[in-house]
Amino acid sequence: MIKSLWVACLATALLGVHTVSAAEYDSKQLDKLEATVMSQNLPLEKRIRALKKLYADQLENGKINRSFCVWDMLGKAGPVFAAVDDQKFRSMHYGLNLTLIAYQDEDSLINDLTSGQCDAALISGSRALSFNRFSGTLEALGGIPDVQHLQMLMQVVASPKMAGRLQEGDYVVLGVASLGENYAYSGNRTLHKFSQMAGKDLLVPDTDVSLQALAQQLKAKARTGGLLSSVDQFVSGQAEAMLAPLVAYHVAGTGKAKPGMGILNMPLSQSTIQLIGRSERFPVGLAQILREDFLFKFDNYVRRVEKERANIDASFWIDIPADEQAREQAHLRDLRIALRDKGVYDPLMLKLQRKIRCKVDPARNECRNPVE
Repeated sequence: MIKSLWVACLATALLGVHTVSAAEYDSKQLDKLEATVMSQNLPLEKRIRALKKLYADQLENGKINRSFCVWDMLGKAGPVFAAVDDQKFRSMHYGLNLTLIAYQDEDSLINDLTSGQCDAALISGSRALSFNRFSGTLEALGGIPDVQHLQMLMQVVASPKMAGRLQEGDYVVLGVASLGENYAYSGNRTLHKFSQMAGKDLLVPDTDVSLQALAQQLKAKARTGGLLSSVDQFVSGQAEAMLAPLVAYHVAGTGKAKPGMGILNMPLSQSTIQLIGRSERFPVGLAQILREDFLFKFDNYVRRVEKERANIDASFWIDIPADEQAREQAHLRDLRIALRDKGVYDPLMLKLQRKIRCKVDPARNECRNPVE
């Protein structure tokens, strides 16, 4: 019901809007229009009307035309591209006409974003860290225990008050969605503790600075490489362990894993996908509406991830005792703080994550003695 009302409001907002050039408004009128667009207290219909007036000079045949480049390891046939394709219809209701381009090679996509061939790009959260430290820190090790915490945090991040934090240099964060979590994978059942990874061959994505830092903390023999290449090497038995997002295993590992392999059942961090846009193509009001739209469809992405997770046999998961999980969470906290102090993680995002953890579980020791 709520979703249908959202779409209805967007559709209604298009009717009867007389668009004039923004240059015809004085500065006070422009400020009022922008304030209207940014106010979550106003009806969506009113905000969209203001949006179309504010950016009337960018309209072509009543639409704002933009290209979205989408990274999906399966290309157009993949679940991420399908989810964005669903958004394309809704986006038309608030005046945005999207041209979607699928990429299986994330490096090529990012090159096209930075060169200006893509107005926006949907990329992995680990790569987003180089575009926006605040949003990239969403994947901080141990910072967000589960998807419930992530959804609560995204409600905070989507607030207009956070708009300034989501713009950095020439780029702006336009949305964040869940892709599951990052895990440690074991090549055999005798390797069932994190402490046992010291000295072991450990595959790590070459684009994920967090997982690389964890591999160093575990004193493993880290071998970095492309994400899909790492999964292929792991399932073919070329390494004893791996750190990787669950989505990569869905794409490259399901059905190929050998007997005895498994996933240590303790999420190391959240895995996200983030929409990064070029600031000159997405002014503040349009960026805000897009972020709210991503939050609106948060559950859509979660359902797609859970559908894939259900395909993993229950026997593949390796249970971790509660006391060991507590020790490892303490190690992850120390690593978060070290990466914060090195300038990798954003301090405010770490603080927000702690506040969300304490909101869900006020009995946590860190709620009484915060260090983040």
